[in-house]
Amino acid sequence: MDGVLKGFFVVGAVMLVGYILGRTNALGPHGTKVLSTLTFLVGLPSLMFSMIATRHITDVLSETGLISVATAAAMMVLFAVIGAIARWGVRRTTIGALATGIVNSTNLGVPLSLYVLGSATYVTPIMLFQLAIVTPIALTILDLSNPGGEKPSAGRILATPFRNPVTVAAILGIVVSAAGIPVPELVLDPLSLIAQVTVPLMLIIFGMSLHGLSPRGSSGDGAPTLLAVFLKSVAQPVLAWALAVFVFRLDTFSTFVVTACAILPTGQNVVLYAVRYRVGESLAQSTAVLTSALAVPLLLGAAWVLN
Repeated sequence: MDGVLKGFFVVGAVMLVGYILGRTNALGPHGTKVLSTLTFLVGLPSLMFSMIATRHITDVLSETGLISVATAAAMMVLFAVIGAIARWGVRRTTIGALATGIVNSTNLGVPLSLYVLGSATYVTPIMLFQLAIVTPIALTILDLSNPGGEKPSAGRILATPFRNPVTVAAILGIVVSAAGIPVPELVLDPLSLIAQVTVPLMLIIFGMSLHGLSPRGSSGDGAPTLLAVFLKSVAQPVLAWALAVFVFRLDTFSTFVVTACAILPTGQNVVLYAVRYRVGESLAQSTAVLTSALAVPLLLGAAWVLN
């Protein structure tokens, strides 16, 4: 429990620095965009490859990862079924399903996994699932259901995961790990050096993004928002815990890992998708804010219960 509290303190302190930078506008109007681009194109791919390639493949594609992926998929399917029954519309239901299943696995998930759980590889299966499978499918649905939008080709749909540097780095790391290929120090050392600054940058970026963020009300998004928050912050952690304890019979720490990964809040990229496609914006933003607010007390509660 003390280690978890220490991890949260470290993460929270760095996020506070980011919040102060955002509130004071110390980095200018484009500060967040520049830091995010640097992290996305250089920092996070270096971190993912160096972390995955130097570990055994079973540490990356483990039972904890399977549970995390299965619970996220279950929540998205459940939201989609309820959305279809309630006739919320294909596009808004798609955004709601994303808000339910897409977690903040980069700016918040990686730092929490590293400092609280001890390794960033715990969120790797989630990240691959989201980037390589869920995102291409969801964006394709949004494109096809947009009357005025450009219809994507089959080649573009299949190539979507490989246009993401984080996904490419993670896949390369998994290939190297599975094949047992030793990575030369001349290659690994620069990547590891860059990786050391990546986690603090992600926390600072997340802290900056919290400034000015607030739930947005909409008369038509109340029920979908409540459902998304419930499924994300309550149902998914409970399901992850139940699978870990009664199905996979994992040890206490592994049970905490899958529960903590399930508690991670809705990813900010869902808000970006909603804004881009001009659908479900208040649903996405409100879910992201509320699940982020609930994440810390829920994680502390899970650490206390599963200590």
